[in-house]
Parts: sequence; structure tokens; C-alpha cells
Amino acid sequence: MMSDQAMGWLTIDEAAALIRVPKSWLYERTRTNTVPHVKLGKYLRFDQQEFLTWARQFRRDGRGRGSQARHTAPVVRSSRAKRPALG
Repeated sequence: MMSDQAMGWLTIDEAAALIRVPKSWLYERTRTNTVPHVKLGKYLRFDQQEFLTWARQFRRDGRGRGSQARHTAPVVRSSRAKRPALG
């Protein structure tokens, strides 16, 4: 008989360890149905590939919140626009 992990299924312990989160956090995501999972009676199982695909959507590039704004076209001001005089 093949083990769950050999077939691509993870237990709650294995899934939480895989993405390094507390089991309570993962249980909450299953309760709110925000993580792909299968409930077999009292047992929760996670398809490994589907679970990893779900987790990858939360990746960030590490450049911070404003990284997208910095990559837009620069603002070009008309040479006719006068700035208010200071002072």
C-alpha cells in the first residue's frame, strides 16, 4: 500500500511544515475554504502540487510596496508650467 505522501497527499502536519506555518493558521484557512484541501471524514489532506501552487501566489519580489509605481513612465512637466515663487 502506498503512503499518502507517495501519492502526493499531505497531512495537516506535513502541509504546515512544508510552508512553515502553525497548524492553527492552516486549520483556519481550511475552515474559511481559502486553501485547496480535501476532507475525508475527520481527515484533512492536501494535494502537494495544488497546495504548492496555491502557496506560490503569495510570493513577493522583495522590492517593497512601491516597486510597481517606480516602474511606470516618468511624469513629464510642460516647460511652460510656472512654479509658484517661494518666499
